[in-house]
Amino acid sequence: MRAEIRSLGVDLSTVATGVVLLREHGLQPLVEMETEIKRPEYTGWRQKASIVQAIMQIVQDHKPDRIVLEGYSLNMKHASSVVPLVELGGLLRFMLHLDGLSWYDPRATEVKKFATGKGNSPKEVVMMHVLKRWKHESMTNNTADAYVCAAMGLAQANGLPGVTVDMRSIAGAMKANAN
Repeated sequence: MRAEIRSLGVDLSTVATGVVLLREHGLQPLVEMETEIKRPEYTGWRQKASIVQAIMQIVQDHKPDRIVLEGYSLNMKHASSVVPLVELGGLLRFMLHLDGLSWYDPRATEVKKFATGKGNSPKEVVMMHVLKRWKHESMTNNTADAYVCAAMGLAQANGLPGVTVDMRSIAGAMKANAN
């Protein structure tokens, strides 16, 4: 008998990172959290380190089979947020690399398309589709995106029921990163 697949989904943000851990037989999250840093002294690298430490603690505690990080979505309308987001993503990927772990990083449009069928859906629409498709009421739109990422990891490992042809195509095209 094979072990139950666990998939960790992460929607990285310097404001409120969404994190969801799913297992293949039970689509209610084992972990659902948002790493919203409210302490004023937690800025810059201290803030990024705190977010990464929280995620790495979940990785160490639960040992997911798949880790899916929503790829960079660099909104140039808010250019001042681009560098901190890339730093945060680089730091998390570096820590995963140091631990010898691989991850997937689908583009934001692929995450949205997996959930809704359209790659340009607003976050609230993704949240609604998570509720409709998987009967999960997400805490926030960040945890809804993380939920979809975790579901993509399960689909990639053939551990998600009810996957459509389009969903299978998106999840099947994901390539693991470990460099």
